[in-house]
Amino acid sequence: MKKIIPFIASDFRKDKIWLRRTKPSVRKYQVLLAIDDSRSMYERKCGHFAMEALTLICRAMARLEVGEVGVVSFGETGNVRSIHPLGDPFSDVNGPSLVSQFKFDQDNTIKDTPVAEMLHSIEALMDDARQRADSSSQCQLQQLVLIIADGHFHEKESLRRRVRAMQDTPGLLLAFIALDTAKDSLLELQSVSFAGGKPSFTKYMDSFPFAFYTVIQNIEALPRTLADLLRQWFEMTAHD
Repeated sequence: MKKIIPFIASDFRKDKIWLRRTKPSVRKYQVLLAIDDSRSMYERKCGHFAMEALTLICRAMARLEVGEVGVVSFGETGNVRSIHPLGDPFSDVNGPSLVSQFKFDQDNTIKDTPVAEMLHSIEALMDDARQRADSSSQCQLQQLVLIIADGHFHEKESLRRRVRAMQDTPGLLLAFIALDTAKDSLLELQSVSFAGGKPSFTKYMDSFPFAFYTVIQNIEALPRTLADLLRQWFEMTAHD
């Protein structure tokens, strides 16, 4: 799996990344990308980051032929959309069509809980995909949900509960890629709470609700970061 890093970094030109397997794989992989399509992604200039990540992962999974890849978008309350269903084939031809469906113009208010709603929808989607895979194959199924967003949300407590519930699902890994910018950086933000009428400040990332996450500020680091994430996931599942 270590060879996946130079493969992605070389823009997929190293076609002979793996030797042909002599034994059939005993595992089946499903990767679902959930991409934030909200206006805040546009305002923080993270939309291009997200489309780079979408393109890299979809092309890698398709070229390596290691499983299924799906894409959903979220942003407004009640607007989780399936852009590319798990199980549908992906190729370079339909890549531009996927990218064109992201406008980064969805709005939400402080009362909305778009990320929690997205996780609720994804949990049902992955459960359906799991049942479909179990009925059609004897292979052990491993699922990865990769959320790509700017990481700015106020619904931390509801997210924490939902994340814990999903992490208890066997064979499912939930990971978050936070696309950060120098302005209003996640690493510099602080959260405030009140006790006895007095404010208490903590680092925003100290209470980040996702156990597995990475913060990316430099677009040039994206290919290697994604490659490392996929490699580590494959290695984790290989030892399960």
